[in-house]
Parts: sequence; structure tokens; C-alpha cells
Amino acid sequence: MNSSSFASRTHRYQLANGITLLVLENHSNPTISLSGYVRAGEYFSPLDKDSLASVTSSMLGKGTVRRTKLEIAEELESTGARLGFSSNNFITSVSGQSLSRDLPLIISTLAEELREPAFPAEELDKMKQRFIASIREDQDDTRSRAYERMSQLVFPVGNPYYRLPAETTISNLEAISTDDLRGFYEKYYGADSMLLVVVGDVQPDEVRALVEKHLGEWQGAPAPEINLAETPLQTEAKREVVQMKDKPNCDVIIAHASRLRRSNPDYLAAIIGNNALGQSTLSSRLGLKVRDEMGLTYGISSGFRSGLADGPFSIGVTVAPQNIDPAIDTTLEIVGDYIASGITEEELKDEQSSVIGSYKIGLATNSGIAGQIVSAELFGLGTEYLDEFPSHVAALTKPQIDEAIRKYLHPEVATTVIAGTLEK
Repeated sequence: MNSSSFASRTHRYQLANGITLLVLENHSNPTISLSGYVRAGEYFSPLDKDSLASVTSSMLGKGTVRRTKLEIAEELESTGARLGFSSNNFITSVSGQSLSRDLPLIISTLAEELREPAFPAEELDKMKQRFIASIREDQDDTRSRAYERMSQLVFPVGNPYYRLPAETTISNLEAISTDDLRGFYEKYYGADSMLLVVVGDVQPDEVRALVEKHLGEWQGAPAPEINLAETPLQTEAKREVVQMKDKPNCDVIIAHASRLRRSNPDYLAAIIGNNALGQSTLSSRLGLKVRDEMGLTYGISSGFRSGLADGPFSIGVTVAPQNIDPAIDTTLEIVGDYIASGITEEELKDEQSSVIGSYKIGLATNSGIAGQIVSAELFGLGTEYLDEFPSHVAALTKPQIDEAIRKYLHPEVATTVIAGTLEK
């Protein structure tokens, strides 16, 4: 193995309590980045408290049994350090940055917030109001409303990509109590599902000693399993309108179940295929035709939401009400032509160069490296993947991309949702 490779430079430690720790030395500047996760995302929230995972993770930084949130924040800010938690569909993530000399502070604070959260009631009330205000703001946004309704038409209730109606989510949020937070925390937070990655100006064995000191005795909940059936394609196209008042423009979402997961062997081929079709408003097929040539929109893009589970493939376009049908018809025509003819060799080379270049730029920072290591571990790819990724992308061929395009793009059964002010 190349001694300068990411894989050879990454030290892996498996603690007795189940925590996986990976450390990569980078002495180019006196800083560190920390990333990691536990399996405690929204997939595990009960249906009648669908935001419980996100509220719980957001409350971890709001005080412990020993200190208030202000006391913790003042100590971190005095050194310029940052530490925070967030949740997505399947995991609760942790991220932190500091000078390397302050790594002990980051690790000890992380351990305190993970092991001794107080979940103060007054902070919970404030947090719920912030969540509710954000939801109500989204309800006035045409893109959010179109996407919300699309998710309800494409995915079954209980699927992590299904969004409950806003008023239902608000009602569920209002009902969340500190007992709910404590119950969720005790059921899903534990060392057994925890990954920690530290990248920067450190000595690996010293990092291990710090983590052992502060988190080595933590047990918590056993690692929960994620078992989610693939969402099948629907059998026919659907179209629905979400009426909203006084909106000068409309948003259109055209989507269907993708059946694409990060573990699929043709995942990269599908991603490169989409990039050429619609990742960029400025340079993709959709952008060049619908935006530049026809002038029907200022913004159009497409993408997959795929990871541990299969989310939607969707195309989003913002249009004036009188341009809705021309924009939809042109978009579907472009997708149909793309499926029929496939990617061009020039498009393939451009996308390969773009993806590889962006990837390498991202690895220029400690946080970029830490994030890629976390992703590689989450999806079972291993640290070797950081070194192998550019060659995997460069090896993709037109027939592979074309096959993925035809496998994963199905406009003939897509759901189209239009949100805005439309004449009835």
C-alpha cells in the first residue's frame, strides 16, 4: 500500500465498548477536525413524534447535568472551538473543530454532552418553537410545498422520505416532552453504533487515550438495525396541484422512487448520468435547453436522494404560471431523448473531470478528509475508497452510464406536483 495513501495514514482503533475511532495525522497546520455519528436519525422516530430524533440531537448542546449551555459555549468560544450535533434520516452526526492543543476540550465536551444531557424543559420549549417557525416558513415556499406533496404521493407513510403534512408535524412537535427526549436517547444513543474520526495535527495514540479516558466506559444503547424495503416504481404517472395564494411564480417537482442506494454497484454511473442531465442549472442538458435556449426558468436541476436507503429521483423547476406546461413538456422531452441516446463522450469526460476535481479540492482540508472518511465508513466502503474514488470515476464508460440512465430514470411513471397560484 502506498505510504502516502489515505488508507495507510489512517489509524483504526476499536474500543472495547464498541466505538470505532479513526485518526489521520495532518501536520500542515495546528488544527483538528472531528466528525462522527451514532445511529439515531429520523428513521427511528415514532410516527406520532416524527421530529423526535432531530429535536433530541439539537438538545444535546443545550446543557448537561453539570453545566448550562452558556457555560459550555463560553468555554468553547474562548478557544475558538466549535462542536455541534445534527440529525438526518438515519444518523445523528457530530462535528467539531479546534486548534490541536484544544482537542482535549473538544473530546471532554463531546463526552459530557453525549453521556450527561440534561434536556432542560425551558430549552426544549424554545427549540420546539424554532422548529415550528421553520416549518411554517416552509409552508409559504412553493418549492417546499411541491416537494412535500410529492413525497406523500411517491412514498408510503412511515418511509423516511415521506413527509407528514405540516400541521401534523407541528402538532407532533408540540406534544414532545423531556420524557420523550430521554426515552429516545436511552433507546438509541450508545457506543456500539458510534464512529469518531479525527483529522489534523495530532498523534493517533494520544487521541485514542483521550477518547478512552472520556468515552471508554460509556455503554448506552446497542446499535439499532436499519431494515427498509425498496420503494417500487408506481405504475402510472400522476399530476397534482397545490394551490397557494399570491405567488408570482410556481415550482414544479417531477419525481419518482429511484430504487438507487449507495450500496448499488452502479451508483456512481447513475450519479454521473444525472450530473450531465441536470445537476447544474448553468451547464446541464436541462439548464442549457429549458433555461438558456427557451428562457422558461431561472433555475432547473435534477438529482437523486440516495444513501442507506433509496429516496426519490426528482427534477425541480421554477416557472411563471403561463410557462408551466411548456416547461414540463420540454423537460420530459429532454429526459426522454437522454434515455434514448445516452450521455455523449464529451459530457462523460466533462463530468468525470468535474467530479474528480471537486473531490480532490474537498480533500484539501481536515474537515473535508474527515467527512469523506465518515461517508466511506457509513456506507461500508472502507478508508481505501478515499484513494480509489478518482479511479472508479475515471473508469466509467458510456455504456455503463447509459445502462444506469435507463435503469433509474422513468419519466413515464413520474409524479408531477405544481405549487403556486394557478387559475382553476
